[in-house]
Amino acid sequence: MAAAPWELFKAIRKYTDIEISYINKTNRYADGRYFPFHLLLATSNGQARSALAKADILHVHNYWFPLLDEYRKEKKVMAQFHSLPRQLNWAELMENADICYTIRQPLHIREYKMPGLPNLIDPDELRPEARNGKIKIAFAPSSRAPITSPQTKGYFEVAQALNDIAIERDIEIVWIEKLAYETNLKLKRKAHILIDDVVTGNWHRTSLEGCAFGCAVINKNDLEPFVYADLKTLRSVLLDLIDNPAKLKEAQERARFWVLTKWHAMDLVKAYKTAYMRLLQ
Repeated sequence: MAAAPWELFKAIRKYTDIEISYINKTNRYADGRYFPFHLLLATSNGQARSALAKADILHVHNYWFPLLDEYRKEKKVMAQFHSLPRQLNWAELMENADICYTIRQPLHIREYKMPGLPNLIDPDELRPEARNGKIKIAFAPSSRAPITSPQTKGYFEVAQALNDIAIERDIEIVWIEKLAYETNLKLKRKAHILIDDVVTGNWHRTSLEGCAFGCAVINKNDLEPFVYADLKTLRSVLLDLIDNPAKLKEAQERARFWVLTKWHAMDLVKAYKTAYMRLLQ
């Protein structure tokens, strides 16, 4: 669930001639996070059932639900896997799929050993805003998993580093956890610096959102336009950005320029359209 299919849905509607419906089993997690949605998958939802019935392709993310069995015949099924670690019924989804993809991110490619399709974001919809006052450093951990887990974000280790820096410098820590998607985005937009993944090097949607908002985005990944840091160097990298306004501004501008020129949904959505056309052929 999360935001990846929602942003894909919006990009396909906006930038292609494909007719698409986005159907969720649910739009919320038990921890309080909830997300925008189009249709909800339920036996009483006529719109969702109508969309499933007339579809040529079922693009199914992460899970195969029993209700989909009714609509499997004479349709093409594309599976796409987002979650690390793998969800319990991923094998069932693969069995029902004509073709399988993951997300085009380093750890996903290694874990699933499948071709990846890009995580989409539209920088025309997510724009920077003027930032005033103290430097704000944001962290949005989606998991408290330990650093030995593939889904880790270094929850406790990053928290300690941020608390130490807040003692040394007059900054503001923006901790983003268990919040609605739109609230999450509003807080990230106010940040000067956004920390994503300094443990596994597998950058996430947080990085894309940070780039769109013109934040300096920190990852354990040498990919342009990220600022590289791991758990050992996070403190020194943050202090360097805090103490050097010109370096911070350059990292922010580089991030925004990259998402506009290298990762715009308008361009990358073409990979999905190509995949759909190949599937039908």
